[in-house]
Amino acid sequence: MTRLFQIILFVMLYSLALNAQETEGEWITRFEASGYLETPDYAETMDYLNKLADYSEYAVVKSMGKSPQGREINYIIVSKDKTFSPEFARETDKPVMLILNGIHSGEINGKDASFLLLRDILVTKENASYLDHLNLIVVPIFSVDAHERRGPYNRINQIGPKEMGWRVTAQNLNLNRDFMKADAPEMQYFLKLYNSWLPDFFIDVHSTDGSDYQYHTTYAIEKHENVTPAIGKWVKKVFNPSILKSVEEKGFLISPYVGYVDGDLRKGLYDWIPLPRFSNGFAAVQNRPGLLIESHILKSYKDRVYSTKAVLESVIELINSDPETIIKLGKNADEYTIEHYAENKEPYPIGFERSARHDSVVYKAIEVEMVESAVAGGKVRNFTGKPYEIKVPYYNDGMMKTEVTLPEYYIVPAEWQNVIDRLHIHGVKMYPLEEAQKYIVERYKFYDVKFPASPYEGRFLPDYHYMKYTDTVEVYSGDYIIPTDQRALGIIANLLEPVGEDSFVKWGFFNIIFERKEYFEDYAMDPIAEKMYEDDLDLQREFNAMLRSDKEFAVNTRARLNFFYEKTPYYDSHYNVYPVMRVVEEYDD
Repeated sequence: MTRLFQIILFVMLYSLALNAQETEGEWITRFEASGYLETPDYAETMDYLNKLADYSEYAVVKSMGKSPQGREINYIIVSKDKTFSPEFARETDKPVMLILNGIHSGEINGKDASFLLLRDILVTKENASYLDHLNLIVVPIFSVDAHERRGPYNRINQIGPKEMGWRVTAQNLNLNRDFMKADAPEMQYFLKLYNSWLPDFFIDVHSTDGSDYQYHTTYAIEKHENVTPAIGKWVKKVFNPSILKSVEEKGFLISPYVGYVDGDLRKGLYDWIPLPRFSNGFAAVQNRPGLLIESHILKSYKDRVYSTKAVLESVIELINSDPETIIKLGKNADEYTIEHYAENKEPYPIGFERSARHDSVVYKAIEVEMVESAVAGGKVRNFTGKPYEIKVPYYNDGMMKTEVTLPEYYIVPAEWQNVIDRLHIHGVKMYPLEEAQKYIVERYKFYDVKFPASPYEGRFLPDYHYMKYTDTVEVYSGDYIIPTDQRALGIIANLLEPVGEDSFVKWGFFNIIFERKEYFEDYAMDPIAEKMYEDDLDLQREFNAMLRSDKEFAVNTRARLNFFYEKTPYYDSHYNVYPVMRVVEEYDD
């Protein structure tokens, strides 16, 4: 061994020793210092986040905005090139990864895992190479108000940490149902962040309950018809095999995030295609891979944090190994979406269901027994802790159920400002008309509209049927034209087409159109109805048929007159009619 080599080796070992001392000293996290049992509160979390940024020239902390209770929703940008804005980041040709933690703040393992990850990158430099081909954005706590609704009793099914946050925001909104409707101020801030950076890979970290099994963590990433063929192929052929292998090499068992058919493992496992209201479904309609991490709440908090860290590391290592591909996947997906669904008018897939096709897998389960309970008055599940393996069907294929052909343009009248504002937040490109113009349009009219007895996420979601018809309308100055030939096409289709389960109509943004505002008095309508009955033989036959077939109608004076009223020019032409229009062509006098 040469003298020079000895000196170099000594310097390297000394540097590693110093870094190790730093880790053991001021850089130790609350999670580690507590014996892996605790997670820091908001103030301590922000102190640690700012300390990382103060220590390293490669990191800065910024705020999305303030929560309803006045807390900053901070995030950290980490870049070897110091590209701390989306404009500069794009110039580096490095992919951007966005990690979102604490969307459900009772499931906070992602925050502690991210701190260990960031320390390895910025402080100890153990994984400094992670920044060689990647720019990283980490949100340690998204639902900050819920994070501070801390307590030991917030999640009855979950093992640790000692105190954890709450599931929903201070306004009682579930942020992981809000990616499309964007009711929560927190989500509106996040969507602005997301659309300004447009990350090439998005990760949302959770913990999951339900059944017990051997796996430390599970994951979901879209690969079916809700993503482009190229993304689906990459997920199946590259991502899935790589992540499963890498995480297990790091010492943790990992499985796809699945459900049990009819709640019975013996009947098999199933995958599903999430609605875009959920994080991974949202990433899919944004034409980007989105990973959902669901660590297992019946594992120790230590194992949940470290298995989450293992998944984050494995994804970063995969992207670093081929950064060009992940950037290309997103760009090509944007082009594919525009070409196929806007230019070529191919039907856009907007609803999905589970296919009957399946494979077989060996699943690492935990034995469950049904135990008689005097209190419950029946049998309840009890997990024995005994591991076993079982070969079961795996329904791992989704297929399109509903599709819609999109117009070249949509029109949203200016008076629906709430809808226009949400579209702006989603980064949808639109422009107001400068002067009035006539268009031939397609419109939807709803019927058989029903409402539930109770709200969901603070909204009453209507159930309805509808018909489509063509109309000639005058569109006024200030009304908004929304072209579909843009990368946000998936967002536009899911929000504006009533068939979408996350459409503005389904979420109740247009509930007011289902209220009838004008009525008639009997004395005014009766002579008009008499004349209509005498003058129109077809109408007469239709009315008489109603009298014969519907006994309640036949004895209801108001209903009988209303039959005629709805066929007069006095009847509200806007009632049950969707204000958003699909442009067929400009009207030429």
